[in-house]
Order: sequence, then C-alpha cells, then structure tokens
Amino acid sequence: MTMQRSGNKFPIIALGVAFEHLDVMLASLLASSIVNEFVGSDSDFKLLYAYIGYAIAFLFRPFGAFCFGCMGDLYGRKTSLIASMTLMSGATLALAFIPGVHTLGVASSILFFVCRIAQGLAVGGEYGTAMTYAYEFNPNYRTFFGACVIASTHLGGLCASILAVYFAGNFRFAFLAGGLTGCFILLFRSCIKEDSVTPSIKIGRLAKESVKNKKGIVEALIVASMLVLCFYGSLIYLNELIHQDLGIPRSEIFKSNALLLVLWAILPPVLGFVADKFAICYRKMMRIGALGVLFSSPLLGAALALKSYPAIVAAQIVMHLFHMAFCLCTPRFFGDLFAGQARNTTISTTYSIGASCTAALAPMICHVSIALFHTKFAICIPFIVIAMASIVVLKKEDICKETILLNSTT
Repeated sequence: MTMQRSGNKFPIIALGVAFEHLDVMLASLLASSIVNEFVGSDSDFKLLYAYIGYAIAFLFRPFGAFCFGCMGDLYGRKTSLIASMTLMSGATLALAFIPGVHTLGVASSILFFVCRIAQGLAVGGEYGTAMTYAYEFNPNYRTFFGACVIASTHLGGLCASILAVYFAGNFRFAFLAGGLTGCFILLFRSCIKEDSVTPSIKIGRLAKESVKNKKGIVEALIVASMLVLCFYGSLIYLNELIHQDLGIPRSEIFKSNALLLVLWAILPPVLGFVADKFAICYRKMMRIGALGVLFSSPLLGAALALKSYPAIVAAQIVMHLFHMAFCLCTPRFFGDLFAGQARNTTISTTYSIGASCTAALAPMICHVSIALFHTKFAICIPFIVIAMASIVVLKKEDICKETILLNSTT
C-alpha cells in the first residue's frame, strides 16, 4: 500500500489522534461528576462504577484494534481512520446529551457504559492505524512522523486537562466541545487521499497472517508496555501518592503535569526530525531512552521516599525526557517489525493489547511494588524491570541499518 505524499494531509491524522485521546482523557478527569450523573451520588457502588467506567475502555481497545486494523488492511488506512473517528465523535456527543440517572434510571448507566465501550473500540483502532500511516507516509522521515503521532496523544491530554478545569462543574459542555471538534476534524480527514490496493485475502487468513511473527509480537508487547507503564506509573498514579503523602494541592500537581505534557507535545517531533535528518539509528535512541529510564527512575523513587516535592518534579522531568527518546521511535519500531498484508492489523492489535493491559494495571503494579517492599522507593522497581526487558529487545540493530540504507537510496 502506498500513500499520497501530500504534506498538508498528515497534520489531520495527528489532530485526529489528539482528539480521540482528548475524549478518552475527559472521561477520566471528570469521572466524579460523570458518575454522579449517570450512576447517582447516593449509590453504594459509586467508586466501583467509576473504576469500571475507566477500565472498560481499556478492555475493549484490543477488540477495536483488531477490527479497525483489519479494515485498514482490507480497505485502506483512510477508511479505518474515518470509521474510528466517526465512532468516537458519536460516542462523545452522546455523552453530552444522554439524560441522567434521575431521568432514565438504570438505562442511563447502561448507555454511559456503551459509550465508554465505543470510545475504547475507537481509540484502539485509531492509534495503531495512525502509527501505520505515519510509517508508510514518507520513508525518509519515518521517525519524525511517528513522533508526531506520539506527541499528539499528549497534546490531547493537555487539551483535556484545560477543558476539565473550565467545565469541571458541567462535564456535558466539555463533551459537546470534544464531539463537535471531532466532527470538524472528520470533515478534513475525509479529504485525505491514498492509493490503495485491496488485497484479495479473507479476514481469516488475515488474522493468521497477523500472528505469524510470534517473536516480533512478544517484542512489540514489551515495547508497548514500556511505553505506557512508565508514563502512567510516574504521572497518573504518582499524583495520588503526592497528594496523600505530601499534602500537595491537586492544583499544584496539575501544573507540573501540564509542564510535562507540554514537553511531550513539543520535543518528540523535534527529536524525531533531528534523528531522520542525521540518520541516527532509532533503535539506538530507544536503547538510550531505556537506559536513561533505568538509571533515572531510582532518583524518582528516592525523592518520593524523602518526601521532597521539588526533587520529585525534577526527577519526573529527567525520567520523562529519557522516556520521550524511547517512545518517539516506537511507531517506526512497530513498522519495521511487521510487514506484509497484515501490517496494520498486527501493529494495531499487538500495541493495543500490550498498552491497554499495562495502562489499566499500572496503578496496581506500582501499588503492589510499594506494598511488597514496604517503601515508596519501590515505585521505581516496575520501571527498572520493563526498561531492562526493553534493552534486551533492542540489542540488535540490523533492521535499523537496513532501514537507513533504504532511506538513503529513496
């Protein structure tokens, strides 16, 4: 499959990824008010419903990844990207207009969970297809365009944080804004052109093709887990520890989070462009990033154990800078790892399984580590383990050298 090399089309892909992560993040940031509306403030199972509403989207991501991944391989990347965004826009707008539990009763709760499932399916298909599109878009700048996809997810998180601040009292306006933004981007995305050849292959054979490279799938699962575990563990889960143990107001914590998200939205594309411009081996960058996480995460654990908030923020920044170097190359890593007619299916599904399961379990993994070793320093142990596993996966550079040679002759 080949893509039209029109440079003004890719930003629409990146903005679409940002939009889908904006909508998913909104449901997490506004969880308390959403649960009050769709479950009821007096429910004995309020906290349970809140967790289910958060986790259910992660649970259905792999299913969406497989469905939309197959769609991308059979009918083209554009078709898959438009379908996933249509589903996300519809689910987000529905959350803005569904009557509350006091009007519809239990039907309101059911509709809420249906919308969250739809969001999980949509983002599962969006991210993997966007990574595949970025890899195929321009062979000479694969690291850069992949880094733009990574950056766009954090741009979506930053925008979600801003909307959550302004619409904390009325989440429906936030979802209305998010849904309408999705419809607007969808119009532009429909103008994307691609030259695609629909392969004469049935979906059953496509599924078999997608699991053929078993060693690559294991490596992809490890890399995907590294991508999300360090982020969710050192940011989302850590926020609660800082608030509870140090008594830091959430407003102050969110400010430092915003700084990190701004860095995530700006630096990866810059580093990706430099890597492509000077033909820097992307696997070497990922290995440096993993080594950096390996040695900087104990600093974060020590700062948390010492209960020094300035030290925690400084350690977070250092660790996330190294993590960026690792993450910005992952779309290119997945693209080189999987080829053939089932590339989009394999990339979408393997990434989604590894990332979704790890993201949903990240708070529990960090909590168990701390409880097992009876010290807050132990929060760094999961990061160390996954970083070491990633270094083992990235020990070979033969694929990287071949890719550089191919780019130099393109």
